[in-house]
Amino acid sequence: RKMKIIGVIPAREGSKRLKHKNVYPLNGVPMIEYTINAALKSKYINEDNLYINTDFDKVIDIAKRRNIQVVERPPHLAGDKVWTQPVINHTDDELGGLDDEDIIVILQANSPQITTEKIDECIDMLINNDLFEVHTIDSTMINNGAIQVIKRKVREQKGKVCYNGVVMADWIDVHTIEDINKIGEL
Repeated sequence: RKMKIIGVIPAREGSKRLKHKNVYPLNGVPMIEYTINAALKSKYINEDNLYINTDFDKVIDIAKRRNIQVVERPPHLAGDKVWTQPVINHTDDELGGLDDEDIIVILQANSPQITTEKIDECIDMLINNDLFEVHTIDSTMINNGAIQVIKRKVREQKGKVCYNGVVMADWIDVHTIEDINKIGEL
């Protein structure tokens, strides 16, 4: 059986600091579209294996216009205190068919600086080094959340995960209008 790869963009409606940040018009383009554009140019991701997990009508409209598949997020997974992993697990459960060695590529909707090259670099690093997880970090060596690539078995990881890799991507995780101003023109 050939290894499967899926891309998932979690994009809920709620946002405390920047209202509707995932569709905030950055240079006239809804922020999530930057992530979609980068993902669809990947050598691993296309319209057949990219999914948006959302509870937000505006995001659903963008997904339909872009021919991206939607996994509708239930209300209990749309609150402020819900972590990303349960949302990814929900997507995996809804889609079915993934084995533990398959790959889930988690792409943040509010990281408009995401590039296709970094997406592919993260996936290549995981595959070529037989890692469990690869994520992007900024210049301070802190995970910026933009890209996280995991083997499916990590979703249920009960112990320490040692087989990790990181890729440098000094991007801004957008949560406020100040963050938008720091990015400026893309």
